[in-house]
Amino acid sequence: MNYEGINKEKSMQSEEDSTVTDKEKSLLLPHEFDGIRELDNPPPRWLMYILYITVFFSALYWVHYHTFRQGPTQDEEYLAEMAASVAARDADSSVVKLAQLTDQVNLDAGKKIYNEKLCYSCHGMAGEGNAVGPNLTDDYWIHGSSIDKIVEVLINGVPAKGMAPFKDQLTKEQILQVASYVLSLQGTNPPNAKAPQGEKAG
Repeated sequence: MNYEGINKEKSMQSEEDSTVTDKEKSLLLPHEFDGIRELDNPPPRWLMYILYITVFFSALYWVHYHTFRQGPTQDEEYLAEMAASVAARDADSSVVKLAQLTDQVNLDAGKKIYNEKLCYSCHGMAGEGNAVGPNLTDDYWIHGSSIDKIVEVLINGVPAKGMAPFKDQLTKEQILQVASYVLSLQGTNPPNAKAPQGEKAG
């Protein structure tokens, strides 16, 4: 029997035990593996309290939102916010069923914007049209003659024809004023009017 090896092992074990404090001895679990012993060292109380609170909250959350459906889930809130965002975007980018402004104050404001934004460079000072833009005073329209259609053209422009959008340059009110002024030019018969283009207004 190898007494020297046994004694050496006992000596090493006694040295290890001497380095273990009384508190650690009280926490030592009875089992060991390959000379390694485990301490019964639970997490701090505050951390366990946080765990208990989160478990309790998750149970309440599940009952409130999934069992009794007393409120929208995260997915439902996301879909609702997306729908509201799309609706707001559509409301900003298009205006439907507008009424043409006919009072002189708004028409003068529209004419002022027409001149300041250099609309005349393509459509002429009196809306007669030129080599670039169509005549705005006859009964023929390329993109429609309703106030809605004219507002839509002003908002989004006609990139294929070189007309820039004005949605970032003018307010909704200003766009409506310009559109109303353009409609007021119909039938004015200015000199040097450009030949009709598009379809006749119904």
